[in-house]
Amino acid sequence: MALHVDYTAERAFARIVGGLRSARLDAGLSQNALAVGMPVRGRAISEWETGAIEPTLGHLIQWSHELGRRLVIIGRDGELRIGPVRQRPGETFEIFERRRLAVPLRNRRLALGMAQGELGALVGVSRDSIQRWELVRVPPRPIAHVIWAQKLGYSLDVLAVPDNPRRVRRPSSGAPCPPCSPMIKASTLGRVDRTPGEAR
Repeated sequence: MALHVDYTAERAFARIVGGLRSARLDAGLSQNALAVGMPVRGRAISEWETGAIEPTLGHLIQWSHELGRRLVIIGRDGELRIGPVRQRPGETFEIFERRRLAVPLRNRRLALGMAQGELGALVGVSRDSIQRWELVRVPPRPIAHVIWAQKLGYSLDVLAVPDNPRRVRRPSSGAPCPPCSPMIKASTLGRVDRTPGEAR
């Protein structure tokens, strides 16, 4: 089965990558300087920014985090769909972020009364793939994550976040970093989607 990548999905993913490139440039960081905090070289960041290669979802999460950004799910109404807000004991940051993104999509599928196989057919993957993504067992490719959200009427985007404002390093020239864009306040924006049984 082939992933159903269309122009809309490609544009949405390019917007995410473009937003991260702009955040890096606004912070005055070179690709090599940004790569210092990541398990990749500056060349990999160059290839991601130009679209030569697609980062893994783990790399996209870390790339966003290094720039004081976070991947988010946005509903049809333009509101954030916020998944779990607390990391489980022993859970890595990447797994937590993947779970935070997966829960609103799983909840949306259930609210629509859609089976995993039905959603898989729309996305261009198997029912097992949807199940593994929802259970955070296997990460989808970033473009697949974009399509997964779109087929449910949602979108994947990247925004500045308040809990990580100092993550962006200052340029080596000592010039101050530009202020981040308006920060997200989960209590006033969006709907919180929780894993069944998770405390409020």
